[in-house]
Amino acid sequence: MQSLLFLQSLGVQQRTIEELITEAGLQLVPVWEDWRRVEKPADVFGIVTVRAAVDDEILDRFPNVRMIAVAFTGYDFLDLDACRWRGIAICNVPAYSTDSVAELAIALTICLLRDIPDSDRTIRSGGWKVDHWGTELAGKVVGVIGTGAIGLRVAELFAAFRCRLIGWSRTQRKEFTDIGGTYLSMGQVLSEADVVSIHLQLNRETEGIIGVRELGLMKPGACLINTARARVVDKDALIRALQERRIRAALDVFDREPVAQDDPLVQAGNTLLTPHIAFKTNEALHRRAEITIRNIRAFMDGRDDNRIA
Repeated sequence: MQSLLFLQSLGVQQRTIEELITEAGLQLVPVWEDWRRVEKPADVFGIVTVRAAVDDEILDRFPNVRMIAVAFTGYDFLDLDACRWRGIAICNVPAYSTDSVAELAIALTICLLRDIPDSDRTIRSGGWKVDHWGTELAGKVVGVIGTGAIGLRVAELFAAFRCRLIGWSRTQRKEFTDIGGTYLSMGQVLSEADVVSIHLQLNRETEGIIGVRELGLMKPGACLINTARARVVDKDALIRALQERRIRAALDVFDREPVAQDDPLVQAGNTLLTPHIAFKTNEALHRRAEITIRNIRAFMDGRDDNRIA
């Protein structure tokens, strides 16, 4: 009988995955053990991964794999050309965590403006008095970099706080202007915004798109929020801007994860750091598992739902 190899946990119980497979009518046996120990590699029809690379060594071991189901939105860790050459289809899970990521972007912004973590530490250390005041979000200019599904949802939430919205995106959407947003050049967004929230996919065009020049355009004390991909921002340039205390940053993503304790971003001031948790809510993870299994069902039925290669 054909099987479905899971390289990583999807963040839900294995029993939940098994139930979803049954509900989808898939005649596939889920395999959870280390791929090197799979007893019948020829039976593996598909591979499910979150961020674990599927390289030639793995594909050579499973010669009958017909698809790779990426249980994630990003897929920059896969060699798409190699998969096409082998005739392997790839699908991903877009938009499963839109609300989760957007809500964290708002939370990070407010925490940064009000310095909530420091207030918590003050009380836990026996203190009460604070040495500085916070900043309101209402009325601030918010620049949204990338107005796809997540960027648009972030803009909607910022609009609810009565922020003025400006944005830059390679594809401009009417929905952004409908809620009062104005599209400007990248330079204008960075120079005018009090808060810059990044929502770009990582690819050849976007890697390092925010570098020394772009960070230099930001207002003194402006906040940079990154819940997208770390390498969209030039790390060295960001470190310098933080060390010089020109801007503040809230980061949920890093070039290497887990981030090392001696990483300059950890040591820099003016930062709020979270361990890549934007997508990790119970609701989003269950939604991700559902869509992953539906993608497999669609592929077996001859449809290209969420297919990227």
